[in-house]
Amino acid sequence: MTKKRTELTADQLRGQVRSAVFERSDDQDSSVIRFPVASDTPIQRWYGQEILSHKPGAMVMGERQKTLPLLFNHNRDKLLGVVEKLDQDKHRTYATVRFSSSEEGQKAKAMVDERVLVNCSFQYEILDYDMVRGEDPDDDQLIATSWEIYEVSLVTIPADSNVGVYRDFETNLKENKMAIRGQENSENKVNDSEQQERENVREAAIAEARRVEVEREKVRQDERQRIENIYSLCRQFNIEDSERENMIRSNESIENIRSHVLDLLGKRSVSPVGVASRGISEDIGLTAAERSNFNLVRALNAALTGDWSKAGFEREVSQTLAKRSGRETTGFFMPSDVTMQRDTTGYFVGQPTQGGNLVATDLRSGSFIDLLRAKAMVTRMGATVISGLVGNVEIPRQTGASTTYWLAENTAPTESNATFDKVSLKPKTIGALSSVSRNLLLQSSMNVEAFVRNELAVSLALGIDLAALCGTGTNNQPTGIANMSGICTVEGGTNGGSLTFDKLIDMETQVATANADVTNMYYLCNAATIGFLKKIKNTSGDYIWKPITEAVRNGFPGEVNGYAVGRSNQVRSGLEKGTSNNCHEIYFGNWADLLIGEWGFLEIDVNRYGDAWKSGGVEIRALQTIDIAVRHPKSFCLFSDALLS
Repeated sequence: MTKKRTELTADQLRGQVRSAVFERSDDQDSSVIRFPVASDTPIQRWYGQEILSHKPGAMVMGERQKTLPLLFNHNRDKLLGVVEKLDQDKHRTYATVRFSSSEEGQKAKAMVDERVLVNCSFQYEILDYDMVRGEDPDDDQLIATSWEIYEVSLVTIPADSNVGVYRDFETNLKENKMAIRGQENSENKVNDSEQQERENVREAAIAEARRVEVEREKVRQDERQRIENIYSLCRQFNIEDSERENMIRSNESIENIRSHVLDLLGKRSVSPVGVASRGISEDIGLTAAERSNFNLVRALNAALTGDWSKAGFEREVSQTLAKRSGRETTGFFMPSDVTMQRDTTGYFVGQPTQGGNLVATDLRSGSFIDLLRAKAMVTRMGATVISGLVGNVEIPRQTGASTTYWLAENTAPTESNATFDKVSLKPKTIGALSSVSRNLLLQSSMNVEAFVRNELAVSLALGIDLAALCGTGTNNQPTGIANMSGICTVEGGTNGGSLTFDKLIDMETQVATANADVTNMYYLCNAATIGFLKKIKNTSGDYIWKPITEAVRNGFPGEVNGYAVGRSNQVRSGLEKGTSNNCHEIYFGNWADLLIGEWGFLEIDVNRYGDAWKSGGVEIRALQTIDIAVRHPKSFCLFSDALLS
């Protein structure tokens, strides 16, 4: 006789209760105790054996589980404390509870300490399960693959199948079971073919349960891998812990997370290199006042004479940076986030009674690296600066999108996925030479300090501009926009072509066609080209050039067709094309997609025997480590053979 089985409803799996013998440590004075409340031991229910899976993720851990109540006999009006934590090993679930300081809470704690109140229980709900059928309904196994605890109680009598709280609920289930069994006994025997069919169904159900479990394990493995990748990204780019947790909770794919990390790095461009907690650069514990006291001219004089007696602070900073980087230098290392203190002529700041109390620490805004960026035209046009880098960096980039389909009824879409590659940034060192007179270095004026810093910043900025625009990618150079594969181009002809309004429109159109146009787009060209643009007229006889009077004019003298035009003589002229040997470049694009990576700090050295020595001057060499890349090549268009005729 094969017994007929029934399907379980959600109501029959809600409000379940299990009991356990209370266990605790011998620390009687503690108000916080930990004890097991559940296990994966099979429990006989009216529908068969019930097993609470203890595989990772089976027990629901959400907001509700952060504030579970500790009750007495499952009575919601008798609150004894709070469940501070639920945790598991491979086979058991533990609750860490804290007793309330209320009268009822302390009474319960006292009974626990006296070994009088020794039983615990918990209420839970089964949210999802796999049913493994046995030869007899009593041998059926319900494996709870998703279950949630609602409350934990200390109880006088365990809530088993015979006695305890919720006995009416269990009794109803038992009566339901008896009614079903009676109905089964009254049915006729099934024939052999039906028996075989039932066996086939049973085996299929077992196979399906195993398949579902494999899929769920795959999902759990993918989630663990996603979280591990997020941790790795956050460690590499020094992302704040709070931001990392937000990424984990967002359930976004790792590809979207990488894009989010890139956006966060882009926002760092407004901060100087070496801000505390980013990279290995200048986070050596200097206060703001100490950074303002670093004197570049004083350090240059010490490096020039070999006498550091008057530059002890600068030498200590340089030695600390050398130790941090594992590098040596014949000159000195300088933090790139040092600021300058204002001159306070007229008072002796060192003596409180002579004015020192009246002079606050007044730091000028900006640091050396900010000064450098202000001088570099590409950064003024919006290039994204990623600072504080350590080691090689790879930034993911989406190169293709998923395909959408319109479907007929009962048909599946063709699978298609977005495609990705990587934008790489690898450290490359740029050097700049500047010369100043030795007499100038002997001065102690803040204006002299600013002058020397400005000279170095201008030299480095010109090098960065040139590399960003036309770096060859060989001989230790970064690859500039002009030599990037995949950018948009407009050509004048075999021997070059005249610069016309139509050519400018063609440049804008190519970027827009590639869906790379955004709000802040700029042209960049040299002074000669701007002079020619000012003379061009449209078909109506109006000049296409419009001066910008409201904005800062230096570097952005005007606009063409609604787009501002930047000016830099780093944009090349005198290029050869066919028989022409005086072609000019013009760039157009979204400059925020130009990435400039910055590593570490500045290395500065002096050469007293260079060409400047003959006239009593000193050559100063500054080294900075950077790299340049483009996030999306189609964000830029280059007209490289423009003729100004």
